[in-house]
Amino acid sequence: MATISLKEVAQVVGIVSSGLFAGYTYSLSDAALPGILDASEDTMCRQWRYQYIRGFYVRTHAAVPATLTNLLSWGYLAYTAPDSFSRQLFVTAAVTTGSGTVFAWTALRGLNGALSIRSEKVLGPYSPSPNLPALTYSKNESWSKSVEGKSSTQELLRQWIKLNALRAGILALGSIVGAYGLIAQRP
Repeated sequence: MATISLKEVAQVVGIVSSGLFAGYTYSLSDAALPGILDASEDTMCRQWRYQYIRGFYVRTHAAVPATLTNLLSWGYLAYTAPDSFSRQLFVTAAVTTGSGTVFAWTALRGLNGALSIRSEKVLGPYSPSPNLPALTYSKNESWSKSVEGKSSTQELLRQWIKLNALRAGILALGSIVGAYGLIAQRP
């Protein structure tokens, strides 16, 4: 039986982990949230809050490890790359596939705050825990308040869908660049 090297493990883990993370992220923008855009405001807020809380807590336990896995696997491949071209491809893959969680915490922050404000206005405080950090971490920021006051729930969701699709595109780009790096190394 042939032994599997750490480099081969990093190759498989890098492409699988980054591809799954990109696909899952895109599914929120392509299937889950667009499916509620024509619903009542009450339903849009309820479904967004459900998806968001689930994503913040349940998926964070998958997203943060996926982010670290992507950084480590592509980073290891960059460190062991035989030439500078491959190294540059793997560094690009590491940075782009490692950016998904950070993108959510920064670029989506204001919209998450605005949608948290809106869902509380429409549905009331979230029970069982109205002070859930997922729903409070950005809702008191001026940008969140400003955007929430100027936009309909549907407009807020459309903006969120677009930004999250961009996030998914960045993750997919990293997966593609990493895969190209793997192919480019072949003799």
